[in-house]
Amino acid sequence: MKSTMFVSAALIVCVILVLVLFFRVLSLENRVQRFGGPNDGGITALKESLKRTQAELAAARELAPGLGEYMTTIQLHAGKLWFAAKAGNWDLAAYEIHELEETMETVKRLNVEKNGVKISGVMDGVLKTQIAQLENAINRKSQSEFQKTYDETLNACNGCHTESGHKFIRIIRPTAPPVTNQQWVVPAN
Repeated sequence: MKSTMFVSAALIVCVILVLVLFFRVLSLENRVQRFGGPNDGGITALKESLKRTQAELAAARELAPGLGEYMTTIQLHAGKLWFAAKAGNWDLAAYEIHELEETMETVKRLNVEKNGVKISGVMDGVLKTQIAQLENAINRKSQSEFQKTYDETLNACNGCHTESGHKFIRIIRPTAPPVTNQQWVVPAN
């Protein structure tokens, strides 16, 4: 009799525990569903935001200047550099060489390849050799060294144009100033 009572009591305790656990599981299931609802909305919002960001990035890429625009800027600064150095305006020449460096660094970041030629590598090489030599000539204020190095730089540019399938682009020493609204000679004080 004692054992029947003990088994009955244990059975009642087990039934109560099962009922408590059953209601606890139901409660947790409701919580999970509540958390799932807002997260689905959050995930949807994140996906939409990602789509918008990707579309904006694609639009920005379309508006960004390409290699040709940067090459034209390089050509402009190279022309201005020539006339500044020719006039002995070494401060302006130093400014223009830094403008060239800036533009060439930007071209490096484009990571463009033309007909198997990695333009970033060419830019890096020209920056480390010809542009560095031009800077030295400017710092020494040496016309002859500048002209020699300038011509070597043009040869490097034309070599890249040929290798990349653009041999029809030949850069030469400028014969006329690229802009008419700039004074090349240092003004007398």
